[in-house]
Order: sequence, then C-alpha cells, then structure tokens
Amino acid sequence: MGTHTDTYAAESSVIESVSVTFKSTYGEPEEIIDPEITAGGGSYSIEDIQYRTDYEKWKPGKKVRVEITLAAEDGKYFPVSLNRSKCKVSGAEYVSAKALDDTTLQVKVDYKPVTVLGTTEKAGWSSRSSKKASWKSVSDAPGYTLTLYGDDKVVKRLNVETNSADLSEYMTDLDKTYYYEVKAVPITAEQKKYLKEGAYVTSTDQEFDWDDYQREEARTQSPGDGGAVKGDSYVLPDGSRAVNSWKKIGETWYYFDGAGNKARGWVQDGPTWYYMDQNGAMQTGWLDLGNGAKFFLNTDGAMLTGWIQPAPGTWYYMNQDGYMQTGWIQVDGKSYYLNSDGTMAFNTTVDGRPLGPDGAALQ
Repeated sequence: MGTHTDTYAAESSVIESVSVTFKSTYGEPEEIIDPEITAGGGSYSIEDIQYRTDYEKWKPGKKVRVEITLAAEDGKYFPVSLNRSKCKVSGAEYVSAKALDDTTLQVKVDYKPVTVLGTTEKAGWSSRSSKKASWKSVSDAPGYTLTLYGDDKVVKRLNVETNSADLSEYMTDLDKTYYYEVKAVPITAEQKKYLKEGAYVTSTDQEFDWDDYQREEARTQSPGDGGAVKGDSYVLPDGSRAVNSWKKIGETWYYFDGAGNKARGWVQDGPTWYYMDQNGAMQTGWLDLGNGAKFFLNTDGAMLTGWIQPAPGTWYYMNQDGYMQTGWIQVDGKSYYLNSDGTMAFNTTVDGRPLGPDGAALQ
C-alpha cells in the first residue's frame, strides 16, 4: 500500500502541461511595443525571457524567436519535453518545449510584432499626369485605400498596392475640383493580424484650366465628324486637316501632329507621353525599344513612371523618364533590388542583404 502512495505522489509532482500567453499592444503609429508574456498554472512561473532578435531590428509581421524559461515550484518537475498539445501557446507560434533540467523548461516560440501603420507625409499629383495621384510611401504598408472626391462628393474608392494611382477614368468632369484621401492599410487576412490601418491624409486640390479642356476634348473625340483618313492625314468635311488632335479609327487611336500627319514614335500631349508605332497606332502595355530600353504604357496609352504592377504580385520600377530599372535602386530612402527582367526581388537575400516582403532591404 505504501508503494502505491509513493508512486502516485511522484506522478502528481510531474508538470504534464503548460501554457504561455502573448498579449500584443498597439501603440502610436509605427511604434512597436514589447508583448506582455504570462504563464498559466500555479506550479510554475516565468524565470527568464530572451529575444533572439535585437529590438531595433523588429519589423511588424516578421517572426522574432523568443526563448522563455519556466521554473517549477518546489516539489514539481518537468518532463524531458512537451509537444504542441501539452504546451499551449496563445498569441505566438509554438516551436518547441524542452527541459533544461528537472525544474526548468525552455519554451521556444515565434512572435510577430504588431503596429499601427503610419501616415503619408505628402499626398499630391504626378508632375507628368494631372490625373495621377501620387503620395509618399508609408513604412511597412502593404497597400493603401484611396477615396477620390469631386466637389466634396465621393467619386470612387479603391485599394492599391503602390503609392500612386491613375484616376483618369474617374476624373471626367473638368468643371469639378478633385482631391483624394489616402491611408495605409493591410491587404490580406494574414497582414491584418499584425497591422492596423493608418489615418487618412488629404491631398492637394486638382483643378483644370482651358488647356486641359482642349486636350480632353481632342483626346476623347471620335471620327464621327464626317472626316476620313487620306494617306497620312485625317481630312475634315471642309477640306482642312486635323492637327494636334486624337482620332479613334476603328479600335485604334492615332495622333495627328501640327502638320496634320500621323505621329510616330514618342508623342507628348500635355504632361503625358505616348508611343505610336510605324503605322501611327497608339501602343499600350510593354514597349521594348531594344538595347535594354523598356517602357510600360497604360491602357490609355500613357507612359507610366514609378512603381507599377502589370500583374498581381509582380512589381517593376520605371524611372522619371519611364525606363524600366534593374539592379539596386533607392526609392524614398529605401533600397530595392530588381532582377535582370525588371521584377522586384523580395523575401530573399541579394549581395548579402536580406530583403523583406515589400522588397525593401532590411539592413
């Protein structure tokens, strides 16, 4: 009988399960606060906490390895190890739980820091296109929500994953004064676990003058004016030739220059550049002029600059002259690496420099 009692007492002294809880706190925008870590149960307590990544290098959503040492109370003991079902971790991801000796257990977890996204420091309009919104990127922001207003009424709300947006298809009434509000936001369900959206920032106003009216009228005019193509010109019913104007013939746009001839090559209309092929047809999509000179033309033919995303998940960077970039570049104080085909590298290491999920070098 005494042996049975001794065996039961020994078994009851073994700590068969533990729990560790991480409580995250959201501070000021772009601030990362240490989590509050607690251990459940009265038979053990936290003796030590070690973070394997220096606090200065913490990034929201990037795993930080945490080693928590639990100490058993007097008369209690830990088994050699505890699996996931016996070591409950909340607010972080279980890695392992192994005894250092009979009375101490080391629990390893991966914790993802959280933060509130910051606000953009500048929101305005592209110098190359009066209908392209452009703002300074926000650190760690996967995307942005933009709300366009015309005369203080909502015109369009959209989400984008770059710090610019072509709003030409929504800014059709040149009598209105347009502006937009933009805020940094998480995009995916996973990102929403560690990022909270930032606050809205209001852009400068965008108003249009008489030159804008004339360009818009010429750009949207169709050949339903009774004219016809003759050779390289578009002849109007009165016998005059269309000059400095756009004409859509069939499904193709052409630009007739000051001499009344179809333009070829690069054409600048206002602040925007377009490219016409050897037949004078306006081009869209990728444009390869050889010798590494690649450009991207929007669906309306406008040459794009800055970050572009022709396909989901694939980013390119075009410089101020529209040239696709490769290799290391600096944008808004951050370093990025673009592969030989122009695609932005991310979640990898290049030249010994780690790149984060947004492509920015982490050091």
